[in-house]
Amino acid sequence: MDDGTTVQTSCGILQGQVEGQVRVFRGVPFACPPIGERRFKSPTPFQWTGVRKATCAGPAAPQANSKNMDRIRQLICSLDREGVPGIIAGPPYVFNTYDHDDISEDCLYLDLWAPLKTQSRKKYPVYLYYHGGANIVSSGSFLPERGHNLACQEDIIVVRPNYRLGALGWVHFGLISNSVKDAINLGIQDQIAALKWTHVNIEAFGGDPDNITVGGESAGGTAVSHLLVNPDAQKLVRRAIAQSLSPFNVWATQQSPEAAVVARKYLDMLQIEDPAQLMEVDVEKLLAVHNILLRLFPADANLAWCPSGGVVDGLIVPENPALCLSVKPYPRKDFELMVGFAKDEWQFFRGHSPTLMAGTRSDVLAVLAQVFGDEQAEALLDSYQEMHVDHDHRQLLNDIMSMEFFKLSSICIGLNLADQGIPTYLFQFAIDLPRAGGAIHTGDMPFIWRNFTTRDLQRWPAFEGFDVELFPPVSASFGSMYGSFIRNGTPGNHEDWPPFEGRFETILSFGTHLEARPGLLQGECKAFKMAGISGFPALHERLLLNVQRGIRERITGSLPREVVTK
Repeated sequence: MDDGTTVQTSCGILQGQVEGQVRVFRGVPFACPPIGERRFKSPTPFQWTGVRKATCAGPAAPQANSKNMDRIRQLICSLDREGVPGIIAGPPYVFNTYDHDDISEDCLYLDLWAPLKTQSRKKYPVYLYYHGGANIVSSGSFLPERGHNLACQEDIIVVRPNYRLGALGWVHFGLISNSVKDAINLGIQDQIAALKWTHVNIEAFGGDPDNITVGGESAGGTAVSHLLVNPDAQKLVRRAIAQSLSPFNVWATQQSPEAAVVARKYLDMLQIEDPAQLMEVDVEKLLAVHNILLRLFPADANLAWCPSGGVVDGLIVPENPALCLSVKPYPRKDFELMVGFAKDEWQFFRGHSPTLMAGTRSDVLAVLAQVFGDEQAEALLDSYQEMHVDHDHRQLLNDIMSMEFFKLSSICIGLNLADQGIPTYLFQFAIDLPRAGGAIHTGDMPFIWRNFTTRDLQRWPAFEGFDVELFPPVSASFGSMYGSFIRNGTPGNHEDWPPFEGRFETILSFGTHLEARPGLLQGECKAFKMAGISGFPALHERLLLNVQRGIRERITGSLPREVVTK
């Protein structure tokens, strides 16, 4: 009997396996290996002959891990001639969570989970998910985010691709040299290649190519936003889920002058004049330089330094996605969007913020003044104190920075799309975790993927001391809404989770109990407006000016006026 584990794709035949109630295909190549001459080249389709076993995950993209960390630290010490402050590399919580033993530049693989084949002609909805990790760590095969339970319980196909990380995918050397002209948005090119492969081949696995939901969290949420402004990708995306989308973090979208500065700084630190020499640089040296660049401006600098992000190039990323999605019409009306964020996003980054860890009230005001000015910073802090009377000044900094770096853009995008009649749903993860100082960035992941065995939770230190008995009921309640959205574009009963729209601005509070709360963040939005930030464009302008000033003062003396164009 045909169990559906032998599949003919456009690239060749795959042999997967049955695991419980799911067919699994691991290590599926969706593009040629970007190795040798193909380092810094655009992805191209890969073909094979015969039957390819798809039972083991492919390697993750090169990243720091417990095996190479000593070597990377040595390289950092030799390359960091300026003595950049901050966590040097690989803090324990990163290795505890994301440590990948098998890494290689030959990394363009995906894993796929599909329900068991049935005799019905039904086509399964598809969830194509891009992993997070700041574009520097993790993979599509990251074990605590495996797609088995989500696929089985929600009757969908789950696809999780890798993409190139660090300098190999996110430093845009093609802006400054035609010798590596493809090296602009290579990570996004990989993500689009995975989407196109899925659209072409998913029917062979029983999936519906016209019912693809793209999703991602953190850097994966930003990946989703890039797809939503790319004309080729827009045609293939039926709906989207963006979680913890941040336009201002190290993985966020850059303008081309800032991205060119990053590329030049990279070459300077490697003491390379000709970018063509990058083809020969040891990958661990690339990882070391990237670590230094990530720390060049600390979190407390309050600016849009994004050395691991995509770049507005007019082609792959035609416009800044958060700007575009928050103010412009979306070209498809047959589209639905879900956006989520965590109540205490910024607490996740507390190890990078001395002010959040131990700052005085004056320190907090100094951080805020860089964006809001002295007078408005004090007024904003006072407004937040009135809303959160039990929070001290450091907790208020978390509240404000969570809004500034994550929530405000999501709300503005939600309002813009809702005004166009596009069904849009917002949620806020609100389950406080004992070790984390609140409901933090990434805290929703075990609930989304429904993977909460002891082995899984050992990879998430924030859950130490958490009542594990809460996982099954909470995960089932929210997961049914999440799965319904992937299948149908609605999370179910509108009374339980109404669409977001301008009159009520209802946001689902995703706590140990689910509650639709009209106007959940209206007070925070009003406080930002009174501080001179009436919408996302105003905030973007201020943070961009901050990073331009920082670059002038610390790196170049001036921003480049021109970059190489294709």
